[in-house]
Amino acid sequence: MLSKPGALRLNFASESASMSSTPDIHLCIQQPAGYVHSLGFLDQARYFRYQFRRLGLSVSMAKNRLRYDAINFVFGAHLGFEATQTESHACVFVNLEQLGEGGAQVSSAYLQLLSSSAVVDYHPDNRPAYAARPDAVPVVPLLYAPYLKPATAMPLEQRPIDLLFFGSVNERRRAWLDRIEALGLTVAVFDGPLYGPERDQFITSAKAVMNMHFYASSRFEQARVAHCLSLGTPVISERAPHTDVQAPFDDTVFWLKDEELEAFFQHQFATPQFFERARQALLRFEQADPAKAYADLLVYACKSAAEHHQRRASGAWAPPCINLQAGPAYRPGWLNLDNHADSEPDWVLDLSEPLALPLSSKTAHQGQVELAAAAVDVIQAGRVLADEPKLRVLLGNALRLLQPGGEFQFELPGAFGAMAGQLDMATQSLHEGVVRACSDFFWSLGWFEHRFELLENQALDLDGKNCAPEQARFSRLLLRKVETSLRERTAARTLQSDLRLPIDEVAPAQRLAAVARGPAATAPAEARKFKWSILVPSLPARRALRQRLLDILEPQVARFPDVELLVLEDNRSRQYGPKLQTMIDIAQGEYVNFVDDDDLISERYVETIYPLLTGVDCVGFTAQVSVEGGPFKSVFYSIKNTVWVDAPEGYYRNPQHLTPIRRELVLQVPWVGHYGADRTWSHKMAAKGLLKTENVSDAVLYTYFATQKENREGVWR
Repeated sequence: MLSKPGALRLNFASESASMSSTPDIHLCIQQPAGYVHSLGFLDQARYFRYQFRRLGLSVSMAKNRLRYDAINFVFGAHLGFEATQTESHACVFVNLEQLGEGGAQVSSAYLQLLSSSAVVDYHPDNRPAYAARPDAVPVVPLLYAPYLKPATAMPLEQRPIDLLFFGSVNERRRAWLDRIEALGLTVAVFDGPLYGPERDQFITSAKAVMNMHFYASSRFEQARVAHCLSLGTPVISERAPHTDVQAPFDDTVFWLKDEELEAFFQHQFATPQFFERARQALLRFEQADPAKAYADLLVYACKSAAEHHQRRASGAWAPPCINLQAGPAYRPGWLNLDNHADSEPDWVLDLSEPLALPLSSKTAHQGQVELAAAAVDVIQAGRVLADEPKLRVLLGNALRLLQPGGEFQFELPGAFGAMAGQLDMATQSLHEGVVRACSDFFWSLGWFEHRFELLENQALDLDGKNCAPEQARFSRLLLRKVETSLRERTAARTLQSDLRLPIDEVAPAQRLAAVARGPAATAPAEARKFKWSILVPSLPARRALRQRLLDILEPQVARFPDVELLVLEDNRSRQYGPKLQTMIDIAQGEYVNFVDDDDLISERYVETIYPLLTGVDCVGFTAQVSVEGGPFKSVFYSIKNTVWVDAPEGYYRNPQHLTPIRRELVLQVPWVGHYGADRTWSHKMAAKGLLKTENVSDAVLYTYFATQKENREGVWR
């Protein structure tokens, strides 16, 4: 298991995985909310990171967050781990607890997790507690960490702390400390939890660190001792009858049996001989190198991950639970959304902004994720800011995402239900918005088939604890999605401007006459005069940009007599959607599509698309988009893209207004609205399932320049 530095030569070619195909390694520390002692796993996680980096691997580290595309080594799973995550994520659990008789009292759920998962342990005696085949569980030591060695260490004799002890104190440890202090020595003990570099500065200021066993099993506290020795501080350790002593700790630690304590501290500690022996022991410890053990662990982990990926279900994850606050409130096993990337959410997405469903994204933590209407059980948010328009959008998005009976929890400022005049205007407006969502006035939010009902209203103080309503600084509300009654829908149909009627389409076999439009409604329908109409909506302020486009487009159109080019300039007197609908109504082509006046097309745009207009429903192609002048990414338009996907290699989109579509199909979905009208129209076309056949060109035919200013949804549309 141990080797000298430089003596190890690794050859992965003979194993099941090569270094070039080895996945990334991700180290995940489990930390229940506010639990400071999870920081105790920082030392071991850093050591694993160091050893894997030596093997040439890319290693990341986080609290509570797993990575879909990596092998996840999980530290502290005994503190609570959502076991369903093992179905989608390749995990290896790092057990650092003393298990079995006389060891730590862990839950049966943790032992079950270990028995059904890939595990790595630090001690062989732990394995029988959970493994049917103990020898199949790899054991890796925690030894010298070169990165901890101080550049300039204070001489042992000059250090201000004689003895340091850190860790939990129980009766048996307290007994040893009392005996040492009875000899006139002082043992420094922290008055609160300290971990990481904050604790290490005390370790490097101590002449020695005391180590006593916490459990009756008396297994050696390898991680604690190795860390102190790596920092250049000697360790004096209890050696109980059952304490196992392994190399290199056998001759690098000062071992004390119970009966030897007084004599050691009276005659040996802090003598010149003690310091010289300590310096030699620290040098010997630096020679211990567990590289072979970690190389074997890597092979084991890769094999386990490969088997996991064969079992892992394909397709996008439809999360049943959504958490709208990441950062320290991150919830493992949930989809964690946040509009701030520095909170490290699974997906940077703001549900208080307009949202078109279904919506899909490739995420680092959860892989491919899809949000669809009526597919979520629970949505949990934090405190809602005093912005009533955003609250309306948030409530609407939550209502659409939740299935009937699904619950939405969030917090509002002030005491909900307070008398008018007791709250400021902004807070009162927020509360009134929730009242509308849960009352007969739900229709004022544009809702019809569903609304919310209020299940719980808890008054909270500034610290988030329950309090009396008159002392409330916040209110935690729990809403449930319910179907509206027939009476409520009748009232909504009466009071809303939208009649909410079905389309009642007329089947072709039932039509007595062709559909006519405009002033020529009484004239018989005539055949299309053109095969293809290219439509360019424009504005006076963009004439220079438009001319740049037309200089490329007009010469191409001139070579094809049955291709129509229409340009419509107005002064913003109408919304974007109706403007495009007007151009579609005027167009005489069998196929129609739009080209935005501030974009560019390929020099072979027309000649590439024209041969593909063979009677299919639409033509797909590849475009490229630059957002705010950033680098170009590909956009792939095809009916195969049933949901919108943002992937590292580009965006996958279903056909939209930029792609040629048969005009008779385009007319079945009217254009409405302004900002986001193109996205809305595209999703409606996909929902109707009108496009069934296509021809697709792989050529990059369109260059789209996107700006956040024009895009009110905050993402490229």
